[in-house]
Amino acid sequence: MGMGLESNMKEIRYNTRFLVQLSIFLIVLLTACGFALAYTQYSVSKDATNCRACHGDFRSSPYISLKDGQSWGDDLHDVHRNNMLTGECDTCHASGRFPVFLDSSNGGFTLDPISCIGCHGRAADATSGTSGTGVGLRQHHYRAGQTVCLSCHADSDPAAVTPVSEATLPPYYRTGDPNYPDMPSDPCNPNLTEEQYAASTLGLDNDGDNVYDMLDTDCSGVAATPGESSALALQPLLVTAFDSAGGTMTLSYESGCSSTDHNLEWGALGAVGTYGYNAQTADECGIGIGGTYVWSYPATPTDIFFLIVGNDGSAEGSLGLDSSAGERPENTGGICDFTQSLGDRCD
Repeated sequence: MGMGLESNMKEIRYNTRFLVQLSIFLIVLLTACGFALAYTQYSVSKDATNCRACHGDFRSSPYISLKDGQSWGDDLHDVHRNNMLTGECDTCHASGRFPVFLDSSNGGFTLDPISCIGCHGRAADATSGTSGTGVGLRQHHYRAGQTVCLSCHADSDPAAVTPVSEATLPPYYRTGDPNYPDMPSDPCNPNLTEEQYAASTLGLDNDGDNVYDMLDTDCSGVAATPGESSALALQPLLVTAFDSAGGTMTLSYESGCSSTDHNLEWGALGAVGTYGYNAQTADECGIGIGGTYVWSYPATPTDIFFLIVGNDGSAEGSLGLDSSAGERPENTGGICDFTQSLGDRCD
């Protein structure tokens, strides 16, 4: 009886020692992975940890790009919020505003509650839920010498997983959403404005191979079609001069991206609701790449509307959106009409 009790006590002590050792091992493991798992948020306590350790305070202005040393002229927060999200906050933030998680949020008006990976990840890379969606971002950091993610994410090593191509759209990229008119829509960045909202000379390396945008062979087969003239509002369509005696007006406009020429569309103001375009004259075809056009406007009708549409010699781009955020129709009866192509539009 005594020997059996002593044996049992030894076994209990050994088991207890094993459990203590196992607990210590798990704590060490969780601590090691905790450093990587902490990257579920930009920083731990609004301090120089996680992403902030290298990229700095999200609210510090101006942000200086680590890749090309360019100043963004503003902080990361306001460039994201004001330039891409039109001032809306819930796309990135959850309740309480802090912490900011990289893959969860309240969600925007028409954007899923997945925060940063909505633009910096691709759903096609996901293995389960949001897991795996950020593989391109992790591999980009791995190739830059920042391998901390590898301690818990095997897909950080490019040898382990090949992400989907650069040309694959992140979940938030979209065209024609009135809630987010300035959201990027093309990860190949063909017009050099899709993913560039500040001074950076580069867009994003979405697939993590350290090759950006149209320089990536994944994008070589992507032929960008023209975008909307004056879409960036840097030079909106304006009448800058009017000569009633000579019957001319000078129009100022900005070239549509990927456009090599432009045509003028016009009609009676009373028909603007139905887009009743009038027949064009030869002078209204091929008015130039951008800048100004002196238009010999018609005597009738006395009240008119007009639009300028870009083309690349084979296809024309968008005429803009109507009040319901739908595409304005093209003038299929015009003498300088091109087939409209919106599927790969550069804007």
